[in-house]
Amino acid sequence: MTPEQLKASILQYAMEGKLVKQDPNDEPASELVKKIENEKNQLVEEGKIKKGRKTGAIAENEKPFDIPNSWSWIRLNAIANDIGDGLHGTPKYTSNGEYSFINGSNLKSGSISLVNAKHIDKAEYEKIKINLDEKSILISLNGTLGNLAKYNNEKVALGKSAGYVVLTNNLVFDYIYVFLESPVFKSFYTQNYTGTTIKNIPLKALRNCPIPLPPIEEQKRIVAKIEKLMPLVDEYAESYNRLQKIDNEFEDKLKQSVLQYAMEGKLVKQNPNDEPASELIKKIENEKAELIKEGKIKKSKKLPSINDDEKPFDIPDSWEWVRLGQIINLISGRDIPKKDHLNKEIKGSIPYITGASNIDKNGNINISEWVTNPTVVVNKGTILLSVKGTIGKISILDLAQAHIARQIMGIDNMFGIDKKYLQYYIESYVQQLQQKAKSIIPGISRDDLLLAILPLPPVKEQERIVIKLERLLSSINSLYL
Repeated sequence: MTPEQLKASILQYAMEGKLVKQDPNDEPASELVKKIENEKNQLVEEGKIKKGRKTGAIAENEKPFDIPNSWSWIRLNAIANDIGDGLHGTPKYTSNGEYSFINGSNLKSGSISLVNAKHIDKAEYEKIKINLDEKSILISLNGTLGNLAKYNNEKVALGKSAGYVVLTNNLVFDYIYVFLESPVFKSFYTQNYTGTTIKNIPLKALRNCPIPLPPIEEQKRIVAKIEKLMPLVDEYAESYNRLQKIDNEFEDKLKQSVLQYAMEGKLVKQNPNDEPASELIKKIENEKAELIKEGKIKKSKKLPSINDDEKPFDIPDSWEWVRLGQIINLISGRDIPKKDHLNKEIKGSIPYITGASNIDKNGNINISEWVTNPTVVVNKGTILLSVKGTIGKISILDLAQAHIARQIMGIDNMFGIDKKYLQYYIESYVQQLQQKAKSIIPGISRDDLLLAILPLPPVKEQERIVIKLERLLSSINSLYL
């Protein structure tokens, strides 16, 4: 159960008369209703409030549940001295006005937020003011429905999406506020709003809203009980959120643990008949030399040897530590001017991968732009890595070709390394890459990749590791669907 669901359950219980015990000595709510009627009639005679609109009796089908015998169903209009909304129009604003002009969007978490509120002067306020007092509750009637705030004598004027309810003196103010927070009221306005794109609670519906009204003493007990329970709900929310965070992180940590095992040579058994990785390195060096000779790749700068202090763990005897730059061709992306981007594919164009936004959490590539003048083209099977902004999104290109922007680097595996093994190594190394990212907009350099050290197994063991990893990671994913 989420904290929100727990709070809603408590408030629902309160509205149904199940949160505290009834006391047979309490004066029943029916007597309270009479007192409220007498008070309102007296205020009308004195000219302090206007005579309220008549509302019909509450039909049985309007009552969503049974309430205790000492309670009464009553309409909101019957227990309020006034229900209305703010100005239907635009006031004359002034930058240094002392009064804030607010709407329903300014009502948040029980109080009035003045963020982005415009201001009016006293003369303008006097034209549109509403007589609110400490028994007033503000409620959003338009757009986001049902947001509440207790009025505390703030210097505010209301717009039309800010409604107000001014309660009579014969009620426990906080009980009515609890009702307006409860699932009972939320269900009411969900059933009674108008509009589709922008939802609206009509004032007529608000005035007719049925309320389960307890005796005055029980109202006090309900409020006191809720005040004791809400701090416990807050404590529960803290624990719940911590557990959610742990749960959300656990999947990633589990995957990282499995990848780490694989990189340490502990995921599958070594086969003494496998050709050792040292022979694979010799073949790679010979192939690179031939490609340089043929002009197919450029000769790269010599990479420093790996010392023992750099090696984070021991690896099997048949494996070798290598710099990533020894076994890949690294391709840096380049931006193409925005004016040359196309929003649809045409003849002669190729997909343009601009950055991490093109790669989803499952490694799928989504294309929304194309170019006809590519300068950095990567081919199908190239491993793509986001290296600026969002660091570490990975995908293997499944398109024939694509141009990559500078937020992406391509890892071209030309030398017989299992492509999926190489991808899994990079996934295991992403956190270290993220730690290397510097500046306000995070980014990693070519050297951050080229100098990375990779534990290289024999080719046959690479294949076995990939098979085992795909089975294990698939099982982990299925647990979190």
